[in-house]
Amino acid sequence: MKCLRALLLVGAILVVPTAARADMIPYGIPGAVGSAFHRGDSPDPGNGSLSRLLDGHGLSVADPSDSSTWTHNSSWPDNWQGQGSFTGGETPGAWLAIDLGKEEQALSEMYIWNVRERLDRGMQDVDIYFATTPTVTPVTGSPYDFGSGGWTLLGSYVIPQATGANTPYDIAIPLNTIPSARYIGFDIETNYGSTFRVGAAEIQITTPEPTTLSLLALGGLGLLRRRRR
Repeated sequence: MKCLRALLLVGAILVVPTAARADMIPYGIPGAVGSAFHRGDSPDPGNGSLSRLLDGHGLSVADPSDSSTWTHNSSWPDNWQGQGSFTGGETPGAWLAIDLGKEEQALSEMYIWNVRERLDRGMQDVDIYFATTPTVTPVTGSPYDFGSGGWTLLGSYVIPQATGANTPYDIAIPLNTIPSARYIGFDIETNYGSTFRVGAAEIQITTPEPTTLSLLALGGLGLLRRRRR
């Protein structure tokens, strides 16, 4: 009976992550923290800080199974926008790094909602990197070079400009080619013309659906049925 109870408990636990994050996207990684060339409008976890970029503030998920319903508002407290002196859309020295909290052996997608308060402040051209253990740890407010060691280039991307408030994510970048990673880094090359700020409204990173664990739970339920017979 103890064995059967344990199997039932495994089945029950499997449904908790989605239910506990019912207002977030499915299989999003909770607890990620950021560092960047500039903290934003406040230190963490205040309005306009790096925390707001990663914690779901301003994000609405009407239907977890329909990504077209995953929208973000245009309120400045719910965006992160780093300050700098930029010219002609060029953003020298602008960078962002996301710490997932632990090494993830499998990643799925990275959903990005660009800046919605002032559309010209959104990221445009970025080089995206990943790392398990960077040689140099990124520190907010300091210069950073992704060539300092430990980072691997995932690719160069153009992040589409947001079209307004309460709209779906602007790009979903596949991460399934990454063997494992704890950190995701952005070398932000350009914005959409702002001479003052660059950033994003929200970034959510997901892991694959845990099909293996689901099968284990179903197997446990099947064993219970057979024992009852």
